[in-house]
Amino acid sequence: MKSYIQVAIRTKAETIDWDIGERLIDSLSLNGGLLIPEKVSHNEDKFTEPFVGKSACEGVWASKAVIRVNGALSDFRQDFAWRRKKAIKSSGSVVHTSRNIRGQTVPGSISLNAACSEKIDWYSLFRTWCEIFPPQLGMLHLFSEPELGPHERNNSFQIGSFNAALKPDVPNVGWAMFYGDEFAQEVDADQIAASGFPIERLGNGYLVRVTNSIQDVVDDFSLFSKRRAELKSLFREGFFLTNHEPSI
Repeated sequence: MKSYIQVAIRTKAETIDWDIGERLIDSLSLNGGLLIPEKVSHNEDKFTEPFVGKSACEGVWASKAVIRVNGALSDFRQDFAWRRKKAIKSSGSVVHTSRNIRGQTVPGSISLNAACSEKIDWYSLFRTWCEIFPPQLGMLHLFSEPELGPHERNNSFQIGSFNAALKPDVPNVGWAMFYGDEFAQEVDADQIAASGFPIERLGNGYLVRVTNSIQDVVDDFSLFSKRRAELKSLFREGFFLTNHEPSI
């Protein structure tokens, strides 16, 4: 299985304003336009509309639709998805923050799956998204061979899932993580910084990296793995669902 980049964000912030959509598309236009969508849709599995520019996406972003729930009609906001088949091949989606019938906030989710490329400043993109969509939780990781073996496949970490919407888990530590909202209190920022890990306060939480460069995941996985284990030890026991490191 080829290496790939996975970005995942869970946010309680409102996402439906077109200003948010504009900022998202602007972020995809950076890095020489290598992540600009070719097609957009409400459905990740069915792309019918070509991307013809940012302004044309306003009608697709958070458009209203109606469903019947328990016999009554209810409005909801449709997802926004995009795809690119040319280099750099990528796909992503935004599932908007909403409220359920009990009035509870159901966090929105933002995801990107992309082919690996050193032409993209992945960290800057992730940091920008953390500003656009203030995360409850966020992850940026480069998945390479040691984490893609048969015994490591098909877990929530690899697909950028934090599991249950109303009570998310932290499956593992990606190269960069954002801990916001209730997860920010789990971060001992002084101890993490004193241990040599890059960390910064951003909005409602902390942005933490395992190493300075995401390329360390492929160039020196042993170092990355060792440092990740050290970083995990600075959190309370049981905070992460996965505590083992892949055998190399």
